[in-house]
Amino acid sequence: MLQQTLCLSLLLAVIGICSTDDIPVISGVFMPNNINVDYDGAKTACAMHYSRLATLDEITTAFKKGYEFCKWGWIVEHKLVMLRLTPFESCAGYNMGILIRDCPLIYSVFCANGGGSINVTTIKNRVPSYENASLACMDIGSVATKQQIEANISNIPDNTIAWYNWGVGEVKSGVFAPSVCNDASSQASAFCYNPSLADVIINSDDQIWKTIVMACLLSLIFIVLLFAAVFMKGNKFICCMGPRKTEPQDVVQSPTWNNTGIYRRISVANKGVLYDNLSNIDKRASPIRPEMNLYKTHYTNMAFDTIGEE
Repeated sequence: MLQQTLCLSLLLAVIGICSTDDIPVISGVFMPNNINVDYDGAKTACAMHYSRLATLDEITTAFKKGYEFCKWGWIVEHKLVMLRLTPFESCAGYNMGILIRDCPLIYSVFCANGGGSINVTTIKNRVPSYENASLACMDIGSVATKQQIEANISNIPDNTIAWYNWGVGEVKSGVFAPSVCNDASSQASAFCYNPSLADVIINSDDQIWKTIVMACLLSLIFIVLLFAAVFMKGNKFICCMGPRKTEPQDVVQSPTWNNTGIYRRISVANKGVLYDNLSNIDKRASPIRPEMNLYKTHYTNMAFDTIGEE
């Protein structure tokens, strides 16, 4: 059992070492591994890494220097953001840029033209997102900022909800309310910021080799454990148990016979004549070893004298 416990501990240690991914860092922006929290939990997670939540400006700087991630993450502005430099279907459906999580059924966008006026444009045949809102405004100008909307709010219909440059806002009773699409209760990762961190750029080839090495190590440990299980008996290895004891077998003891000399029987009718004289003793094999005849025993021929023969 001790050997199995040691092997299992080694296996868990190898898995822990091999499964620890490096965290890319650019311009102090990074995303902690394996967290899925709400907005308050995101602030706590960054604090545990001696950092704070990143702002939109900070992740924009990191994005321009090559930072991207295929996960939604919280930023200070209560927004869920994904940074994409390369198109990939599983990462926001091939969308690229600084993506802000979609607000459901918001297909309008505040667009600012060169003259400073604001137009409300529809996002046609596209997923409602900040990137697609930007595409919808390309023919007019660009997505309006909060300041541009507030400067021209009198020309915007009341109760209008649309995208602006930091998310989704609403014009209501002559006042612009930003952050209408508030995902504070959603679960996601977090973009943290620590300006003292050095840049760490992950080489994808290293990740491939790490995966291969980890697979080989796990396969080797599995084989070792398999052989250990085969050669184990109880709490000991069969190869280390020493010679195996066999069950004792019943031994049939041969009877011990009286190794005395040849009895010479005496005839009752003629005691002077020995019956042995009538037979050829030389032709009969002696029942005992010849040297035993040199010794006397407590047996005598007297019994034969009294019994006699018929």
